[in-house]
Amino acid sequence: MTRAAGHRVLIVGGGVAGLETMLALRALAGDRVDITLLAPELKFVNRSMAVEQPFTPQRVRGIRLERVVGDVQARWHRDALRRVDHEHRHVMTRADEQIPYDTLVLATGARFEENYADTLSYSGGSEGSSYRLMLHRLADGDIKRIAFVKPSGASWLLPLYDLALLTAAECATNDHPDVELTLVTPEEAPLAAFGKPVSDAVRRLCEERGIRLLTSSYAVAQPPSTLRIAPGKRHIRIDRVITQPRLVGRWIPGIPFDRDTFVPTDTAGHVRGLDDVFAAGDATNFPIKQGGLAAQQADAVAEAIAASVGVDIDPSRFHPTLRGVLLTGDEPRYLRADISGRAGDDSTISAEPLWWPPDKLAGRYLAPYLSSQTGAALDVHMPHGQHVAPVQITLDTQALIPV
Repeated sequence: MTRAAGHRVLIVGGGVAGLETMLALRALAGDRVDITLLAPELKFVNRSMAVEQPFTPQRVRGIRLERVVGDVQARWHRDALRRVDHEHRHVMTRADEQIPYDTLVLATGARFEENYADTLSYSGGSEGSSYRLMLHRLADGDIKRIAFVKPSGASWLLPLYDLALLTAAECATNDHPDVELTLVTPEEAPLAAFGKPVSDAVRRLCEERGIRLLTSSYAVAQPPSTLRIAPGKRHIRIDRVITQPRLVGRWIPGIPFDRDTFVPTDTAGHVRGLDDVFAAGDATNFPIKQGGLAAQQADAVAEAIAASVGVDIDPSRFHPTLRGVLLTGDEPRYLRADISGRAGDDSTISAEPLWWPPDKLAGRYLAPYLSSQTGAALDVHMPHGQHVAPVQITLDTQALIPV
């Protein structure tokens, strides 16, 4: 059914999925849609680059939501979601304001569930200074044994590997050969989601950097300075544990959810059982949580909405392709794998960029937009010396990320 111009789309959440949906929808549907963004944050911060904070003097830069919303002629309602009343097609905010919609997009992200007490849980927020202090203590010889522990359940893919490799590079640069670095993960192989060629290459990289890998393993903290490794009865001595929070969904009254409070969706992003309600990103029950995948889910949602308001488009379904940049302390590694089950094992790892812009956050619309605003990745060259000019804010970026 074709809907009238000015169809009201309410997007809840100012993270990767929310902004990608907003940018994509404006590019695809133009003025057929009236977009409102509901989010409490003042800025969008690319948290995927926060792992660099302890090792560089540069701060992770954010972009004001007011600016992004203004660039796409949308509205920004600075508040948080309290509940959804889909029968009457409106939401209630924390401030008890009512916002109507014709189509609702939930991009509310996940919330953090800490795994250990007395550890440094790295979630890409304000932990940079604490990690930098730990590096100073390592340089002074106060600590020598660091364990990077990946939690069970949903969590982000790359940060612990980034931190372990960057820390190993820091130790090598400052001549600390006696430091012991261990990475404990429940994965059967390192970064197993990317496929065997990537896993094998990452395993070799860790071995070269002196990082002990314990796969198919879980760590149980036993104060004051021991980790018990399960399964089995192995114990390792540690001075500091670095972990990341387990991710669980945000319970939203009026919206169905699974046992971990993630929102069940189909491959178009429809929330099961609710017409004209979509979800994308870490809020959904897709098991792998990663910014690039969140953007791909958002693209599928935007195309479905655009088709519903009369745009002549055959909407694509969510066809998950993992893209990630592994920071190593020297040249990064670009990782890519089609995980939809339809491409066989196309696992790829390369020292050359495999997409453009070659950022950690690979989003068809959001990544070029961020690069055009912040200057990120503008000096990186494509393979064989081919250079791509900076992206302008046209929002017509369909061909920028090759599949």
